[in-house]
Amino acid sequence: MKKFITFFVVFIFITSPVLAKADKTGEDYLKNSKHPFSMNFIGESIVKSGIKHALKKEAPGKYKVKFKGYTLSSIKKGIFKYLEITGEDVTVNNIEIPYFNLKTITDYNWVDYNQEPIAIKTDMELDSVIHLSDKSVNDALASEEYNKILRHINKKAYPIFTINGTKVKIKDNKFYIVIIYNFPLAPKAKDRTFVVSSKLKVSNNEIQPYDAVFNSVYGNLPLQKVTNLINMLNPLNFTVKLIDDKNCDAKIEQIEIIDDIIKINGKIYVKGEK
Repeated sequence: MKKFITFFVVFIFITSPVLAKADKTGEDYLKNSKHPFSMNFIGESIVKSGIKHALKKEAPGKYKVKFKGYTLSSIKKGIFKYLEITGEDVTVNNIEIPYFNLKTITDYNWVDYNQEPIAIKTDMELDSVIHLSDKSVNDALASEEYNKILRHINKKAYPIFTINGTKVKIKDNKFYIVIIYNFPLAPKAKDRTFVVSSKLKVSNNEIQPYDAVFNSVYGNLPLQKVTNLINMLNPLNFTVKLIDDKNCDAKIEQIEIIDDIIKINGKIYVKGEK
């Protein structure tokens, strides 16, 4: 999600006469002194407009942005007090995300747009909320990255069976995993399906399915083997990692399903360059 933060850097700052040269931009001065805000709303409006424009170019969707600076000079330098980005129906890496919200917890944040590439100068911490539908997860499972996981599993499963695809379904606030499989040595004319429902939990900063339940129509299968297979496939954890930014440290704190939507709360930590 680091890209969503750095979008606040818009080069209109450099040319805009509104953001005139000024004085002190140190953390102690900005946080502990009173500042006149008579012109800040103009600079803040420019920033918010620039963020929305950049976001829509990178990840199409609907956005709301809240931004708070300290002074015009600090805004021009890339220093700000608060940033909150809310997105709806956003597409990231070909994955449709119904909703996300990011907001800074740290109150002195510095993104230096005068460097090339752009540099984040201070450590930043953000609250993170993301909602995923079953379509979001299925979008991720259609990726080549997930096909690599299936090929790896099939090497281990051969010649007992091969998995030809995985899908998920959320219904009545329950999470279902649909496994499409066949038999390599005696293939059936049509692939077969195996459906498992499971609960979701956060363990070691990953989303894990547990308490897997399957219908007896699939035969007398050992529960432990089914659970191991589901953990290897783990479509939801894969989805979250695919849309996350590798340059950030993210901590997942809570997951729940409400109104057939997976809601994930956590924190994002961005290390600043000293």
